[in-house]
Amino acid sequence: MSLAQFSLQGKKALVVGGRRNMGKGFALGLAEAGADVAVADLQVDDGRLQAVADEITGMGRRGLAAQVDISSKTSVDELVAEVVESLGGIDILMNVAVMYHRRSLPELDEDGWDRLTDVNLKGYWLMHQAVAPIMQAQRSGSIINLSSRGGLKAHADKAMGNYAIIKAGVAMMTRQYCRYLGPYNVRVNAIAPSLVEWEQHPAGDYYRDNPEKIPKEPSPAPTPTELEKFEAWLTGPENLPLGRVATFEEMANAAVFLASDASSYITGQVLCVDGGYMA
Repeated sequence: MSLAQFSLQGKKALVVGGRRNMGKGFALGLAEAGADVAVADLQVDDGRLQAVADEITGMGRRGLAAQVDISSKTSVDELVAEVVESLGGIDILMNVAVMYHRRSLPELDEDGWDRLTDVNLKGYWLMHQAVAPIMQAQRSGSIINLSSRGGLKAHADKAMGNYAIIKAGVAMMTRQYCRYLGPYNVRVNAIAPSLVEWEQHPAGDYYRDNPEKIPKEPSPAPTPTELEKFEAWLTGPENLPLGRVATFEEMANAAVFLASDASSYITGQVLCVDGGYMA
């Protein structure tokens, strides 16, 4: 074994959903391993996406910030063309964009379901469709999707049931594209986190931008004591054997592994980076 196999020197990566949280962590991790990295997101006005690109550039890599609506084929195609022109190709694709809706399945309306699937499922499919031909032509590449523990096991939080169904779809999309792209030496894997630290929960952006979607009758907020008990259980040994949430760096380490030659014979897998949750 050689540690050089973990290097991404000379590789070009695209991280979709790279503005903050895990997406930002993934992008910086890939850059630290040697890759030039483009980060894309729907929101660009607050400067956070550009800040990630600037941080990548500060590492001595090429960084690019680009806007994309992954629910739109036109927008996705334009993004991929921009990245290829700027970086010279795409060797690594990370689909990390995520949309949450805090209503349970019985309470979810059609508009909420469509928005969830447009971003979390259709968007991932459009990214595969746009990038796969590039990787097939060069007969190499690594696609890494963000799944979830919720996509592998029914979610204890009933309000996350809709998200769990979609992430199960992402896991199966990963396995199916593994079958299609394997003959071209293109690997497709997924990462399934459990609890990860947050800069800000993604649901906050959705409800801020769409105030009319805020549930009119939200569930009663737990008292601080109840919340503390819930959080203690959530990260306790009966739920998470390691007893804590994951850091962005720990998630990025898994992505670097799956993007690198160190995982050259791994494809079609959903890697649980979950502190033992699925044990």
